[in-house]
Amino acid sequence: MKIKYFLVLAICTIIQTHQVIAADYEKVAEKKLFNGEVLTEYKLPNGLKVILLPRHEAKVLTFQTWFDIGSLDEKMDAKLKKTGLAHLFEHMMFRGTDKYPDGKFDELTSRMGSDKQNATTYFYRTNYYESIPSNQLKKLLELESDRMANLKLDAALLEKEKGAVVGELRRALDNPGRIAWDELNRTVFEVAPFRYTVIGTEEEIKGFSFEEAQYFYKTFYAPNNATIIVVGDTNEEELMKWVVKYYGDMKSQEIPRYKMPEEPAQKKERRVEKTHPQATSDILLVGYRIPPVNSPDIVSLSLLSTHLSTGMEARLRKALVDSGIAVSAGCGISNVPDYLEFSVSLSEKHKAEEALEIIDREVNLVKSQTVKKDEFDRALNQELLSLYNMIEDNSSMANMLGDYLMVSGDYMRGFEIIDQFKKLKPADLKSVAKKYLNKESRSIVIVRPPSKKSSRS
Repeated sequence: MKIKYFLVLAICTIIQTHQVIAADYEKVAEKKLFNGEVLTEYKLPNGLKVILLPRHEAKVLTFQTWFDIGSLDEKMDAKLKKTGLAHLFEHMMFRGTDKYPDGKFDELTSRMGSDKQNATTYFYRTNYYESIPSNQLKKLLELESDRMANLKLDAALLEKEKGAVVGELRRALDNPGRIAWDELNRTVFEVAPFRYTVIGTEEEIKGFSFEEAQYFYKTFYAPNNATIIVVGDTNEEELMKWVVKYYGDMKSQEIPRYKMPEEPAQKKERRVEKTHPQATSDILLVGYRIPPVNSPDIVSLSLLSTHLSTGMEARLRKALVDSGIAVSAGCGISNVPDYLEFSVSLSEKHKAEEALEIIDREVNLVKSQTVKKDEFDRALNQELLSLYNMIEDNSSMANMLGDYLMVSGDYMRGFEIIDQFKKLKPADLKSVAKKYLNKESRSIVIVRPPSKKSSRS
């Protein structure tokens, strides 16, 4: 997750409440945002959370369901101890129930005019989302609640979906950039389950039993492990009436919680080199270990990455792309897993070592000299432009709330970050660079094309 994508330009006033609206649900908190909008959190007796941000400018809304389950959990679960089932279930959730058989969900949501309908799985969460005309809310809630509670776990369909996921995995293995990123996670983390891919291995995918699938669904797709986020044209009375009707009778479950293994401090640079048959030029990834999103240093690190890589005047773009050494060059923060990543796709006649020298030069520069005021302001303005664009969009706003909820436990973390973000000074970028961008705490992955065999006459 790139943290700069989720920052929100806002100063918010938070009003905590614990008012019981009705026996059917409780108003947990009400939070007034910088522009006068009011975000409200509700909770049902079965533990289901609901976050509502009304917007009535257009007769549309975004509906998202976030489950606190990802590949980290299944790897640490005593009954599973492998990865891939969380992602497999993302696929299975579109397969149907007794009331709405396989294919009906997509058919009916398409008739509603649903847009951006999809789902994603990551290390720490799984989410489902769509945007619809607001007059279709009742029907969508019926469909979404039905598949959450009544998914038809058919053994034949499970096997069919395993085949689809194995196909997805094989396509991923043909992508040298994807292989490089997977290898970076394995290199950065020696203990934590971030070192295992979210999709799992072919052996793991094919090996999931019907009983394991039943356990996973009944345990983790429970109301007390889910949060509904709605941004758009509805209100409390309308939304909560249908949420209570369609979700209120679901039973909470005991959710296993796991302690993440502590990753030992890295004291020496790690380097991995590989070849890939589909690579046409070198790919370079460099990861520096950084603290989690709750750390105040994340804000300075985020703006540092923008200074280095975002916009036509960014340092890495001018040094690597404009010079012709690389096709693309970027730098960004990944939270869960926690590292600052440099990524470069080299031009065919250039090598990863050239790019690494330039990255080292730019890192040493920002560590030894305070960023100039005009460069600092440029980076800050790049961020602000991105934020202004994002807060206007219902889906992006919901994504921000959901991701921060899952990664930090606080869906308002983005609003807190922006308050800190606006207080930064150029010297703060130098400070975090010196603190975190050190060679002994970094990992390097290089993926090259296969060597050309000399031809025989």
